Amino acid sequence: MERAHLVQMANQITEYFEVYPKSEALDGIAKHIHNTWERRMRDAMKGIIDAGGEGLKPLFLEAMQHYFKGPKSDGRRVIVDPRKKAPEGAQPSFADGGGDAG
Repeated sequence: MERAHLVQMANQITEYFEVYPKSEALDGIAKHIHNTWERRMRDAMKGIIDAGGEGLKPLFLEAMQHYFKGPKSDGRRVIVDPRKKAPEGAQPSFADGGGDAG
């Protein structure tokens, strides 16, 4: 996908969330990117940001700064019981400000 188109889409998403309180806007932007953009789009956006993020709104850059850090860990080791269908209390990575691109 072309760089200019990704920047335009990112700024449109940011404009939508700008009216929300900042913490909700940051979370909303990250969740939207995580849930609707393909990995190749997120990877391309990471490259744009790493190159300086020219043309991107500051609120988007802030949301992605937290998103691309990845999930936060409290240092505890996660053990999965194979008899259970899924781990209990699991959160998607964006819940802790992290993402999967990069």
